[in-house]
Amino acid sequence: MNDLDLMEKFRADVPPPAPDVLAGARAAMFRAEPPGSRTRFLWSLAPAAALAAAVAVAGVLALPSEPAGPGGQAPATASDAAQVLRLAAAEARREPVLKARPDQFVYVESRYAGSGRRAGVGADGQTAPSDQRRQVWQSVDGTRTGLLREKDGDTPLDAGFPAYRDKLPTDAKAMRAFLYQDAKPGPKGIPVDQIAFTKVSETLREQYLPPAALAALFDAAATIPGTKTVPRTDFAGRRGVAVSRADDFFRQDLIFDEKTYKFLGERSVVVGELPDVKKNTVITFTAQLRIAIVDRAGQLP
Repeated sequence: MNDLDLMEKFRADVPPPAPDVLAGARAAMFRAEPPGSRTRFLWSLAPAAALAAAVAVAGVLALPSEPAGPGGQAPATASDAAQVLRLAAAEARREPVLKARPDQFVYVESRYAGSGRRAGVGADGQTAPSDQRRQVWQSVDGTRTGLLREKDGDTPLDAGFPAYRDKLPTDAKAMRAFLYQDAKPGPKGIPVDQIAFTKVSETLREQYLPPAALAALFDAAATIPGTKTVPRTDFAGRRGVAVSRADDFFRQDLIFDEKTYKFLGERSVVVGELPDVKKNTVITFTAQLRIAIVDRAGQLP
């Protein structure tokens, strides 16, 4: 069975973590998030420490296990991962700036599946996994109510966090300081380098970074030790290469196009011993399809 077959089949035998458990664990990990930021994402690829704590209490709803790699191929070396991130930074610098007024909205379209939300309950009482298109409109300056659109309808998003991140650092050294500024050893000894790498994912997710900041983010990520590369197709079927970092419980993947090194999406995989979850189980998967600036929530670019 290939990766695309695996993506289309999901397990529904374990209930998802309770939302309050995930929220509390995530808040403990990133205590310095600005007020109101909790509502900027209705789903989250939970950081390793947060999801580890949640699993211990409630279990996870999981996508099927991934194979060890094409032909059992081992991950490449750490230097390869740093090179991929630097090439991604170079690609980001070539992108045109999406200009925006404070009263506009950042539109992000993606495909998502995983354990972060309920998608309905079947006849057997088990919660079905979520595999769906997401459309999100968030305020450029954070002062206006946004909108989340999924197959089950529209949900307002609270104001309070700017989705246009033009205040982030534009050099790698300052960006690295940003990634590590709140990183402290997590539950069960989650290392600060893993927390910083997870924050890269948080910073990329459902918001807009201008090219200079995006390039600085990838250059800073290239300095985080312990990363490796794995050949990987993203959730939309696009061939890419994943830059990965793992702790004792989870591996976080950032997936880039194998030719252009443009960022494609993310994935989180179980690599440790957890209750009711097999090793190599993919628990969250997302493919970023489009980012644009629009005048109002609900408007398509």
